[in-house]
Amino acid sequence: MSLRGLAGLSAALVLAAGSARAQSSVDRITWLAGDTAAASGSGARPSDRLLDWLTARLPGITHERIVANAKRSWTLIERGDPVCHASAVRSPQREALAYFSNTWPMPPLQLIVRRERAAALPVDAAGQVDLPALLADPRLQGVIVHGRSYGAALDAALAQADGASSRMRRVTAGDFGSNLVPMLLQARADYAFEYPNALAALLRSRPEVVGLAALPIKGVVEPVVSGVACPRTPWGQTAIRRIDAALGTPEGAALLRDILMTELPPDTRRQYREAFDAFFQRRSQPTPGL
Repeated sequence: MSLRGLAGLSAALVLAAGSARAQSSVDRITWLAGDTAAASGSGARPSDRLLDWLTARLPGITHERIVANAKRSWTLIERGDPVCHASAVRSPQREALAYFSNTWPMPPLQLIVRRERAAALPVDAAGQVDLPALLADPRLQGVIVHGRSYGAALDAALAQADGASSRMRRVTAGDFGSNLVPMLLQARADYAFEYPNALAALLRSRPEVVGLAALPIKGVVEPVVSGVACPRTPWGQTAIRRIDAALGTPEGAALLRDILMTELPPDTRRQYREAFDAFFQRRSQPTPGL
């Protein structure tokens, strides 16, 4: 190679190195949040409590918050934009697109159904819904949020149910799916899926929610882990490491535990106490290998 060629290659490498450094520099984070006060037992969004705390512990970073639905959020993350999701369910598909720092182990989702339709559900002697039988029943119309993850077990079953003959309707929501409850109440759908705290929180502001029931789903027993998610880019890795360093402390774990406990009914807290204890013990330290 000529001297001129070597000089050109050297200049290109310098520019590339400079570009990589610029990409991994984090001076601003646009935060995506999909939860709403309607789903919160405290009247405040869990993501806002988390971000208020993180903002004070990430000096030198400007923080902007926007509400984005699941579909839009993951389009931005997959594109590699300098954004982070404040509370995203982890899944193998999403881990291919984003770095995660765990925040909460949510109890398994339940089936939400209009009480007058509950007798039509395939339920075993223990009161658990037979999910494959439910999804195959042409008489029952389900509704889920487009782009939302419902955890590994439900995601796999719902993906298998997709098809021309499916009675599962996917809708776009402005948030995590607060528009699904009105659809159930108006008999525009028979059932949806939600966390145990959702109905209890909604009942305080919408008395008509008493017309809905929440049932456990057979085989759906593992907590659903959520976390902060940033794009799988140099920028995203730098951002998630700083975020994880703040969360991976006794103080960070205590905050996350308090937020979760505020959101959940007492019986759910008791049922999953051991799992929660183990999770937050791990969360009190930085994530290994991140």
